[in-house]
Amino acid sequence: MLRRILAGGLALSATGLVLATGSAASADELKAPYARAGAVVDADGKLNLSKNIVATWRAATGKYCVQVAQDVDVTEAVIQITARHALRLPHIAFRNPSATCHRDNTITVNVFNPHTARLADSGFDLSIS
Repeated sequence: MLRRILAGGLALSATGLVLATGSAASADELKAPYARAGAVVDADGKLNLSKNIVATWRAATGKYCVQVAQDVDVTEAVIQITARHALRLPHIAFRNPSATCHRDNTITVNVFNPHTARLADSGFDLSIS
């Protein structure tokens, strides 16, 4: 079941993740009561909103790193990623450890353009439960 975009936020019913995307929000204000961690990441790797996320960065075209707080074990987690660009397909390339990200408790996210089958930049939303 897909919910519609609401004024000031995006609701994802599959994970119970609710992202408050108001203009005054900081990286500490992600409202996700049923997620252990979550992030809203821009195409340049900038972290917009987060819960239990230490850092995010763009490692290369279409390759992103998401470092999760130590109290959330990414090796045992269910992770869901949604691209914010309609023509992009994100997937988790590696969980901790990652040759791309080189930090503990980090997830590597690769984003592809399905028409070219090549890596492509795109923002994405991530939920860890």
